[in-house]
Amino acid sequence: MSNKIFVIVVTFNGMQWIEDCLNSILNSAVSSTVIVIDNCSADGTVEFIERNFKNVLLVQQNKNLGFGAANNIGLDIALEKGGEYFVLLNQDAYLKEDTIGLLVEQMQVNPEYGVLSPVHLNGQGNRMDLLFQTYVTVNNCKDFYSDLFLKKDLKNIYDVSFVNAAIWLLSKKTLQNVGGFNPYFFHYAEDNDYINRCQFKKLKIGIVPKSVALHDRNVSERRLTLKTFVNINDVKLLNPNNSWTVNKMLKFILKKILLSILLFNKRDFAYNFCYFTKTLKKYKIVKKLQQEGMHNEYSFLLYRKVRNE
Repeated sequence: MSNKIFVIVVTFNGMQWIEDCLNSILNSAVSSTVIVIDNCSADGTVEFIERNFKNVLLVQQNKNLGFGAANNIGLDIALEKGGEYFVLLNQDAYLKEDTIGLLVEQMQVNPEYGVLSPVHLNGQGNRMDLLFQTYVTVNNCKDFYSDLFLKKDLKNIYDVSFVNAAIWLLSKKTLQNVGGFNPYFFHYAEDNDYINRCQFKKLKIGIVPKSVALHDRNVSERRLTLKTFVNINDVKLLNPNNSWTVNKMLKFILKKILLSILLFNKRDFAYNFCYFTKTLKKYKIVKKLQQEGMHNEYSFLLYRKVRNE
């Protein structure tokens, strides 16, 4: 089975993490094939991998394709090589020795899950990742905190409505049903979109509590940029599980603009006005995506096209 497991790492100027990241994969109890897709790093990441990790399959890009499109290239390669299970791992994330094995074990006996994730700790491993804590609250992940507090035997899997793609396990079945990431999203919210499409295909999203990994990021430094704000709203727009349309979205944003004017809220006005103008500019693009059903699923031919471009 080990030759059917592939770990895909997308890198972009990741020198501060890449050694620990790749070593954590190579030190796993379950062996796997490692594919690194480098998005045109300029900090020596590529040269470091070539010099120190000769068994890693390194695929260099001549430009930054973004997170989703780069992962699609890795998934494409892994499928061509006979992959059955695919771990998507951020360059700033590290696996424990048993992380992969526990995830694959649960995916094998629970094929109704489209995505499985370990528990995300911070980079030091001394507490739960701050944003991950929001994914397992009572509204998003029934009984997880309750079972922890009451010291009950934890379930093998806890269903969640969302978990970010820093450490995901996908199966071949998931890719056959859902496809790859939507290249419409360059960076941020592509995982929200993917989970929406999994749910549309009646595939569950789960956390495996016995499986643990580290995500070495500074959450306090995150900022809601305009691009992130636009992506989050586009996820709503392209969500196949609801009835949003472009016209409804524009009307919704107009109402928020008017409300921000009435409340003299300059920040909300700036966000919503910018998003409204950007949505108008890409109106035809979004309508084309909807008409072609591309908000529902993506064939591998789609991201092979992205790869060739």
